[in-house]
Amino acid sequence: MDSPYMRLIYDKMEFIEFKQNILLLKQPQHRASIFYDLKLDDFIRIRDFTEEFSSRVLNHEKLTILDYEKELFKIWSPIRSYPSSSTLVAKALMKDDIFNLLFQSNN
Repeated sequence: MDSPYMRLIYDKMEFIEFKQNILLLKQPQHRASIFYDLKLDDFIRIRDFTEEFSSRVLNHEKLTILDYEKELFKIWSPIRSYPSSSTLVAKALMKDDIFNLLFQSNN
């Protein structure tokens, strides 16, 4: 994917998929309107951070969801107001095995 145009299309598709996943994964009683304000640039920073964090989890670093949350809030602070936001974002962006490893390390 060398073309900047193709990269932009790919990023936008992932952004749309992310927002869809948030709606499907959120708790029924929670409103996900905070994610309406999320911009593509913010999403890309969150996605890139999540990929880097996932690599660290796979490399057996002692990380917790609180470590993820702390960095996530620095990247996009409005998300602080959403209940369980870090878990929801992690679930939407991480592969299941990495997500499960992250939570397994908390037990």
